[in-house]
Amino acid sequence: MNFINHLDLFSGVGGFSLGLREAGVQVGWHGFSDIDKYANKVFKERFPDAEELGSIETINIDKLPRIDIVTFGFPCQDLSIAGRRKGFDGSRSSLFFKAIEIIERKKPKYFVFENVKGFYSSNAGKDFTTALQTVADIGYDGGWQLLNTRWFLPQNRERIYFVGHIRGECRPEVFPVRENDRKINKSIKKAQARIIDPNYLERDFRIYEGFSPTINARDYKDPKLVQIGVIGKDSEATRVCDTTCAKTIKDGGGMGAKTGLYEVQSAIRRLTPTECERLQGFPDGWTEGQSDTQRYKQMGNAVSVPVVKS
Repeated sequence: MNFINHLDLFSGVGGFSLGLREAGVQVGWHGFSDIDKYANKVFKERFPDAEELGSIETINIDKLPRIDIVTFGFPCQDLSIAGRRKGFDGSRSSLFFKAIEIIERKKPKYFVFENVKGFYSSNAGKDFTTALQTVADIGYDGGWQLLNTRWFLPQNRERIYFVGHIRGECRPEVFPVRENDRKINKSIKKAQARIIDPNYLERDFRIYEGFSPTINARDYKDPKLVQIGVIGKDSEATRVCDTTCAKTIKDGGGMGAKTGLYEVQSAIRRLTPTECERLQGFPDGWTEGQSDTQRYKQMGNAVSVPVVKS
């Protein structure tokens, strides 16, 4: 049996690592790097044999073993349309180049990165072009696609996935991943049946009342976000949706900004941490033992496991 060495950068709570494991990849040496102490605690609990490497900015590249694959979802705050859009001039999203430095020196056969849709348009498209040129300059080719978690799970979450490989070597075809793939359709139908948490306790989550319903068009062939009302002043955090499809899970914000507000069994509430884990494809309780604040943040920052697995 062939084992690969996997370096998981900006590792969070292990979405890439779990996705590869669920895809049947056998990992030998396993290293991870993140600066979030709460996420690192979860990662170490779920992958106890993995080596913690600390911040990407302090990794001693010379001491790393042979690396076969590098995965990373580098910080998106400077690229997202919800941020100030500093792009690669920002201190966080520019950490992309630290990951590239490791790839250039360790020469893994493959690398995979994920980021927000706004990466395409950041700095009028120049940042994405810079990323492609940088990858080419270090001797790699690759492909990319905008994938949506809702093809696998009822969460509308568009993300760019890029798969790079050493130039000149044979590699399996990865893209395109198609929305109408039979395996994907089967996955979404199974997932929708288990999202709502039967152990939800009303005392743990604020309930909102007095919303005004609105009429929305639906497409039952493809789950979409369906807004049915609003609580008070209209904003992203106060809009109420049904449970056809969840909003993109985020890492912060009040009221419903993290998860959205939903009408669930005649009550209007935000999602529980367990429901967020399910919407990202993690097993129930993956982030258990953390505060709800941290659990929401961790799921908002995570990659969707079934997208990686596919």
